Amino acid sequence: MNLAYVLLVATAFLVSQSQAGKVVCYWDGRSYHRQGAAKIVVDDIKQGLQYCTQLNYGYAGVDDDSYNLKHLDPELVLDSGKKQYRAVTDLRKMYPGLSVHLSVGGFGDPEDMNKYLSLLEEEGSRTKFINSVRQALTQFEFDGVDLIWRFPEPKEKKERGTLGTIWSGIKSVFKSSDEKVQEHREQFVQLLRDLKAAIKPKQLSIGVMPHVNASDYFDVHNFINSVDLVNLWTFDFRTPKRVKAQADYAHPLYYVYDRNSYQNVDAHVKWWLEQGAPANKLTLAIPTFGRSWKLTEESAKSGVPPLVADGPGDEGPYTKIKGTLAYYETCTRLVDPSSKNAPSNLLRKVVDPSNRLGQYAYRIPRDGGEEGYWISYDDPAIAKIKAQYAKQKGLAGVSVVDMSMDDPRGACDGTKFPILQSAKVNS
Repeated sequence: MNLAYVLLVATAFLVSQSQAGKVVCYWDGRSYHRQGAAKIVVDDIKQGLQYCTQLNYGYAGVDDDSYNLKHLDPELVLDSGKKQYRAVTDLRKMYPGLSVHLSVGGFGDPEDMNKYLSLLEEEGSRTKFINSVRQALTQFEFDGVDLIWRFPEPKEKKERGTLGTIWSGIKSVFKSSDEKVQEHREQFVQLLRDLKAAIKPKQLSIGVMPHVNASDYFDVHNFINSVDLVNLWTFDFRTPKRVKAQADYAHPLYYVYDRNSYQNVDAHVKWWLEQGAPANKLTLAIPTFGRSWKLTEESAKSGVPPLVADGPGDEGPYTKIKGTLAYYETCTRLVDPSSKNAPSNLLRKVVDPSNRLGQYAYRIPRDGGEEGYWISYDDPAIAKIKAQYAKQKGLAGVSVVDMSMDDPRGACDGTKFPILQSAKVNS
């Protein structure tokens, strides 16, 4: 084969790789402690990493006494235990281009959330935290840190539908209970500036949790130069934990008629761009899990949301989390809605022909009092649509939350990590 041709093909491949969008893969290390097929160890994610440009391993937290970085599962992650931090950063030997970060906060730190605000308020506390983060990154050879700061998540107010702008939508949906909002907003900027200066040349990204009032806590103009990436957790706009009595689309891409105008991916992306965040510093999140509700006799038989519901759906057989199913727990329950003779315990899948709202699956209540089931979820087809949206908007790429909830073993159709793969191919 002509050498010039080989070089041309190799160059084209490298160019295509450099032009592809980022795929930030979150992995919740707590999946190590699940049982059976749900137990995910380092070897289980290796095949999926071919689709990732960055791995965010979580989660560490904050110590509420010292304000130092806290290793929430020391027996699993530290050198005195199972050394999972080392195992994770060693994955770069298999994938030299992979960047491996430590995620702090998020859903992984279940303790008192007030410590995240208290830490911000004192320069000394911020300094302790920064020094402990720098030490951990150096000791375990992480390439950076991903801060998913735990700001208050206020309760929802009554929906206002299509009225008002996105900004107005934010104010109508959320009402802050934080009496020091402005101080915390300014202190978070200072934390990011000081942390970035302390860990250079390592990277700093932030994860923006759903339901946090971004207009209150994120002074984008003043901190955007201090961060390398902003991962927008654009999912869980409706969950059975927050809205128990109504089943609805959990992760819609666009506005859903007669709902809160801010509860969709597009609204969040537009807000960050309007605040001056460069598109090439933003990723939008694609969830690998669905949110489920129980249906009752009062629920509409059509399955079309919103539906009267009775709290979170039953837990999955593997993940054991009420109101949540991993994708591999969902796909194996699905039947085509046109199937008339499908077993009554399966879920009828309903796709969205508009590609704007998402899809769902449901089972109506059965005779004898057994409750029905309704779940809103993303699959590889939705991942494709969202990745293409990110590309169209000029975003840095997508983030996938979480690798352990995708289909690591190929239970759905033999393809391992199908959501992650779809996100990568279309980024």
